[in-house]
Amino acid sequence: MREWLPSGPEKGQVLILHGLGDHAARHDWAASLITDAGYRAVGFDWPGNGESDGVRGDMPTVAESGRLLEEVIQALALRPQGIFAHSTGAFLALHWLGGLAQPLDGLRWAWISSPLLVPSHGQPGLKISLARLLAAGFPRLTLSTGVRQKSCYHTGFDPLIDAALKKDGSHRRISLRFATDLLAAEKFLLEAASRIPGTPAFLVTQGTEDKVCPPHYVEALYASLPGMEKCLVFASGARHEPFREKDHRAITNAVRSWLDLRDAR
Repeated sequence: MREWLPSGPEKGQVLILHGLGDHAARHDWAASLITDAGYRAVGFDWPGNGESDGVRGDMPTVAESGRLLEEVIQALALRPQGIFAHSTGAFLALHWLGGLAQPLDGLRWAWISSPLLVPSHGQPGLKISLARLLAAGFPRLTLSTGVRQKSCYHTGFDPLIDAALKKDGSHRRISLRFATDLLAAEKFLLEAASRIPGTPAFLVTQGTEDKVCPPHYVEALYASLPGMEKCLVFASGARHEPFREKDHRAITNAVRSWLDLRDAR
């Protein structure tokens, strides 16, 4: 678990959900914007990532992740007013929220960052077929996602920063069990997103050069999200992690402005 506290009075709580091969501490950037807006941010490392136990890349299935999120919220007595979810964390969060019979108590907004929407995108057909074939007998066998540092942001502008980020505890493994579950759930994602109960506001942020989760899929998600209070922000020239690009002022300023507006509604 990880916690970030605002400098002044706490307006509410925000749950931070990282993606595959990621961990909560890599989203200090998001937490700083959230705490600057007056919220307490709480995050955790999914099993198989960061400082949590488990085979690297063997994350909970879609159904298991929903149950885990509810256990975390109950165990920590959280009543999140907001959710930040990045990449695969967004895929799992959208399925979870869309499967709730009642609105999540207190939830007012969700910030969806570079969401994974089509896990099969860019993956060779032979690799997918082999994963499905082997998953029954070797569910926790892992293979590479193919996502490299340069897939996430432009590298080379500062070698010291590149070196530090390369050693920050991330990985690029995925278990056959989790991979095949993502593939099976892929076709139901937009439907799940459309069923999210209540009237939370949505912010979707996306890099225009993201080849991990390409931007043309995001417009379909945006159209599927319920309600009228939603905002889609494209970061021009950015890849999967716009916040790690050399100049990320435009995206951070857009997020900061959007968070400030939450108090005006």
